[in-house]
Amino acid sequence: MKKANKQEMELRAGFAADLLAQGHSCTVVTTRVTEEYALSRRQARRITAKAMDLIVQDFEEINIERPQMVAKLLVNLEQGMQKGLINNQSSGVAACARQIISLVGLAADSKYNSRPRRTFCEG
Repeated sequence: MKKANKQEMELRAGFAADLLAQGHSCTVVTTRVTEEYALSRRQARRITAKAMDLIVQDFEEINIERPQMVAKLLVNLEQGMQKGLINNQSSGVAACARQIISLVGLAADSKYNSRPRRTFCEG
């Protein structure tokens, strides 16, 4: 199978974003993308993650606060994590967790990880 061009990748990400926006979980979207485009689950997970990034980017660009929509997205991502755990799909769980962290702004500050550590040894 030949590699998809940029336009095809955007089409696939748009398809996945539409499904996510309709309320489907990451796991369901990954499965649908796999079936629709005859891709591996790994490729489909990448497309699903890109689709979620598009949705998050849209929210950031319009700077809109919609607690109900954010809550619904969080619930869907949590459901995706649960299904991933049940089906032993750790990468799906990780992808949903990463999106939750990104969506709610819980990502660790890079300055925190690079600061010097205190030691409790006397010397």
